[in-house]
Amino acid sequence: MGNDRFTQLLSESVGEVLESMFFTGVFDEDASSKEERQLIAARLSFRGTPSGEFGIGTKPETVQKLSASFLGEDESSISESQSGEVLCELANMLCGSFLSRLEKNGRFDLSKPELQPAGTEMPQDCAIRREFHSEEGSLQVWLALEQSA
Repeated sequence: MGNDRFTQLLSESVGEVLESMFFTGVFDEDASSKEERQLIAARLSFRGTPSGEFGIGTKPETVQKLSASFLGEDESSISESQSGEVLCELANMLCGSFLSRLEKNGRFDLSKPELQPAGTEMPQDCAIRREFHSEEGSLQVWLALEQSA
């Protein structure tokens, strides 16, 4: 499956999850910026056919806004811990949505999403690296696949 198909499936997944669970939509998408920024990130691995890693990153203020929408709370009441939990849940939802589109009858085992230290870089061998823009801010999303032996 080519990168164009991966990109299409990822775009569909991000659009659906942000709209249905975070009450926002994507208004623009592009190849992910390589600009160094202080991002809060979450990543998880998945096993199945294919296997790999999935991750997301965004600015702290963006995850704060998304968390408020997801939890139905005022932004000022969202703790850093809650924001981290929501970012991990968003990574889980996006990965699950993508994989269910990729392999409709496939079975995958997803690891628990983990927050990454600030400044963690995305893997260099990504199958996909995209940046999605919404009213809340930008969300970087990446997918790295394990090479078949």
